[in-house]
Amino acid sequence: MGSKTISLDDDAYEALKNQKRPGESFSDVIHRVFGPTQPRISEFHGLLSEEAAEELANVVQKMKDEDVNSQREPVGA
Repeated sequence: MGSKTISLDDDAYEALKNQKRPGESFSDVIHRVFGPTQPRISEFHGLLSEEAAEELANVVQKMKDEDVNSQREPVGA
């Protein structure tokens, strides 16, 4: 993960600083207030039972296989 330097006017900086909790970085504040930009994979842990996860993996693989096979068929076949 990279980092970016941004400019804030004094009022915006103070507003951000006022939201900061002990031990939090400014990035932590932004993620807490606005939510993460993308869900983290760890958020999905335990969401599906092992059986459901296996079934989903099989369905996804079947869809991939069907897609690959359809791309191999000659045009107009």
